[in-house]
Amino acid sequence: MKYFNESEFSNFEMMDEKLLTMLDELREAYGQPIKLTSTYRSPDHPIEAKKSKPGEHAYGAAVDIACVGGEATYNLVKAAIDVGFKRIGISRKNNFVHVGIGYDGAPPVTIWTY
Repeated sequence: MKYFNESEFSNFEMMDEKLLTMLDELREAYGQPIKLTSTYRSPDHPIEAKKSKPGEHAYGAAVDIACVGGEATYNLVKAAIDVGFKRIGISRKNNFVHVGIGYDGAPPVTIWTY
């Protein structure tokens, strides 16, 4: 990876290679540093355990990125769409943007807010 190192991920070995490649492309397109706030989460993680089926984080297919402010959020989401992310969640309450590549059974293209 060009812009990230393994220590930024909770379990680097579980991360999807396509996602890792797209993260570097996202950082390049966004043009400024990106801080990852959530990466891989096991199915037993409290957030995943509450769900009927574990989400993208449990497949190493998503990360959350710290993002504060309307313009920064817009620019990050635009860059994510430009590099091909199809699953994007925006949390204004917790100041992060979720970017994911999906998994079997997930809606293929969607944008949501928290």
